[in-house]
Amino acid sequence: MSQKLLEDPDCRITIIDDLSNQNSKKRINHLPPAIAFYKEDIRNRQAISDIVKREGAHACVHLAAKISVVDSIRNPAETIDVNVNGTLSVLEACANNGVQTFVLASSAAVYGDADVVPTPEECVLHPLSPYGATKISGEVLVASYKKSGKISNAVSLRFFNAYGRGQSPEYAGVITRFTERLSKKQPPVIHGDGQQTRDFIHVSDVVGGVILAVNSELSGEFNVGTGKPTSIDHLARKMIRIHGLDVAPVYGAAIKGDILHSCADTKKSEKALRFVAHQDLETALRMSFGQRGLVAT
Repeated sequence: MSQKLLEDPDCRITIIDDLSNQNSKKRINHLPPAIAFYKEDIRNRQAISDIVKREGAHACVHLAAKISVVDSIRNPAETIDVNVNGTLSVLEACANNGVQTFVLASSAAVYGDADVVPTPEECVLHPLSPYGATKISGEVLVASYKKSGKISNAVSLRFFNAYGRGQSPEYAGVITRFTERLSKKQPPVIHGDGQQTRDFIHVSDVVGGVILAVNSELSGEFNVGTGKPTSIDHLARKMIRIHGLDVAPVYGAAIKGDILHSCADTKKSEKALRFVAHQDLETALRMSFGQRGLVAT
């Protein structure tokens, strides 16, 4: 995302990260000189406020979070502390220092097993994990800062299953996990019967959605997905073909709290944000995870 934003000559970027994620540690050594970096925990409200004031930020894209559904079930207190109290800390820092636009990275996890698939933004929310519940709490906080006049433009983007080169194993890890095994000529492991479906969206399209939100004067919740469901079994067999292997998926126990079907209704995002996903799944998989482009983790 920072690389894309750097293409705008009027954009100056500041990154705040506590480097608790292994991928962040790897990438921090390769940041362009034009990007300011601060190592800080988002829950440190005074430190975050000082950074926002020092940098004179106009917009904030809040991506920091505990992102593992499984970990949120095992240790909900930590996930709630970072995802809810951390979001409050960043919101306060922005509100107190005149930041005009706040974009929250939310998640399709807020829907849980939705009553309607593809799922529109107004659908009743049924989170199946503490992680999903924290994303709802974050959205409510962001909306409240808009309604109270503390933030002018407040957007929550509900990301569906994002994927791409260099992806953290912690986030939407099915493609990454399949790639790790296939790169060793091992069959992919599917948890459950493989008939669960996901809306896989390439990171370049996600970045495009974030930039549209930053440059808009909108507020509210918007889906960021393709509107095209793919079963996990179909994904596994597609990736096996891409890697040119003669293996079959291995099936294991289903994961507790796993959503059965997830797919975005994109009409609201298309109309309001002018957001449309462009990357075809198979083409993007071949580019990012094929035999010549295996992800390094």
